Amino acid sequence: MSSRPQFEAKMTSEVFISFYWYKTELEQICREYKLPSYGTKAELTDYIVKFLDGIPSSNIKSVRKMRRNISKKLQSKDIRLDTKLLNSGFSLNKEARKFFEDYYNVPKFSFRKSMGIKMREVEKSGDTKATVADLIHVIENEEKDTTHSKEEQTYQWNNFVRDFMNDELSKKYKAPMKVAAILWKLVRNSNQEKKYSHELMIKNDKLIEMYLK
Repeated sequence: MSSRPQFEAKMTSEVFISFYWYKTELEQICREYKLPSYGTKAELTDYIVKFLDGIPSSNIKSVRKMRRNISKKLQSKDIRLDTKLLNSGFSLNKEARKFFEDYYNVPKFSFRKSMGIKMREVEKSGDTKATVADLIHVIENEEKDTTHSKEEQTYQWNNFVRDFMNDELSKKYKAPMKVAAILWKLVRNSNQEKKYSHELMIKNDKLIEMYLK
């Protein structure tokens, strides 16, 4: 298990992507090397990988080709299924939440991660045909649409905790989140795949035995 090195411009992209980096670290790296520094972790990672693979920073452009029109803000009563996601004033805000509460007839609606991913995809591609109906399609097909998405892979900590909590052995500990954090730190700071495994808990049982019930 190798410890994470300091970032260097001479680092290979293979080494870079084998370690975990916080979004703030990615943003700092991008600013330092004059790369686009706004976007998701997946986008920032892509910029850095291209840079490490030899593409000049001046040739690496932001994937955000078009932004939503935020000067015009839609009220919930003005949102319809055919409302465009770009240049209409639509945004995932409280007015949109009211629309979805009415649409699904629920007292409280929470935006899904997949909805944010879809909005960013629309921004990148400049898809002026995408509508609110497309967001609803994403919600209703969430598992299929997000399981293998590139951005989904950046939610490594959340996935790690989910898999840890699904392990029956985690129920033997009185502070499972603390145990998960200890095991995650081992993986995060190494070049191992950023995933939980049952063997990880077994192999490091001495580190977490203080939390046994």
